[in-house]
Amino acid sequence: MAESPPIDLLALFSRFGREQKLSLRDAASHDAFLASAREALGSAVNNDTLMHGQRTENMFAALVVSLGHYKLLNREDSGAVRPLGQFQAPDFRVVMNDGNQWLVEVKNFFDAEPGRQVFDVTAEYLARLQSYSDVMRCPLKLAIYWARWRIWTLIEPSDLEPRNGRLAIDVFKAARVNQLAALGDRTIGTTPPLKFRLLVDTEKPREIKENGEVAFTIARAAFYSGEEEITDPAEQQIAWMLADLGDWECEGPLPHISDGKLNSIELMWAPRERSNSEQDFEMIGTLSTMYSRHYATQTLNEQGVVQTEAEVVPGWFAPLVASNLASQALPLWRFILQPNRPDKAVLEATSEG
Repeated sequence: MAESPPIDLLALFSRFGREQKLSLRDAASHDAFLASAREALGSAVNNDTLMHGQRTENMFAALVVSLGHYKLLNREDSGAVRPLGQFQAPDFRVVMNDGNQWLVEVKNFFDAEPGRQVFDVTAEYLARLQSYSDVMRCPLKLAIYWARWRIWTLIEPSDLEPRNGRLAIDVFKAARVNQLAALGDRTIGTTPPLKFRLLVDTEKPREIKENGEVAFTIARAAFYSGEEEITDPAEQQIAWMLADLGDWECEGPLPHISDGKLNSIELMWAPRERSNSEQDFEMIGTLSTMYSRHYATQTLNEQGVVQTEAEVVPGWFAPLVASNLASQALPLWRFILQPNRPDKAVLEATSEG
């Protein structure tokens, strides 16, 4: 397949040429542009606010695509908006499965103090976004990533309240009015524990020596929900996803021994404590937070942001969003959080078994 022409690069070069009054055909202009770009790039990658902001915008788009609960996603702020200063294009336009459209501005928020999670913006900034949305006749939403807790919330501008000369919202209210379920976010429950077991070949040596050493051969690997083996490939993938990215703690490796012989080695995931002991399930996490954990492994290290975008797998989380998935060995509960606003009817959280 032929490579796409570098239109974005040419656009940057064209703007540089216009500002510097240089011919785009002149080789000296190429050298001047590359030198300027090198300097600008050095400043950009050392700007933590910019790097985290870009990473968060890309993560939101990747989350929507991975949930798969949309019809179209488009980058909205990709060009100049005229008149200058009057309008500001939000980051994305989302067309949902029912045909409704939203304009979404993505914001990254971090405060190391757990009890001080209050996001705010200026009224002027919000007015430019709202003016653009009004002209486009499309509702404006704010997608806020609370990095301290890896929580995503999607709110309306009217959810913000005046505070110290700005417009603000705390994480608790943002969670209460969160609309991200409309894009496929779900809170997932399943039956604990989840187990990954390496089963030892019983036809080969597996005796444990006096010094505790044992040589063994693995016969096969298996995933379990409780004591029921998960054999369906789609359910196995979901179980791995929940174990790896969910909130439950991992214990192990745990050896299973009988008569001085090793039978299996096991990793087990379970909630820290049962909060729903009268039911068959416990919450293992919210899809948006699980995806945030995955995205962090691809883009962050101990030094901070090392990539601002990661590979995206379209519909990766879609099986966990779909209500028509017939679970066999892995029971799933999907809870859909509805926004709760005093001026509107209160909607309880609903579930899809």
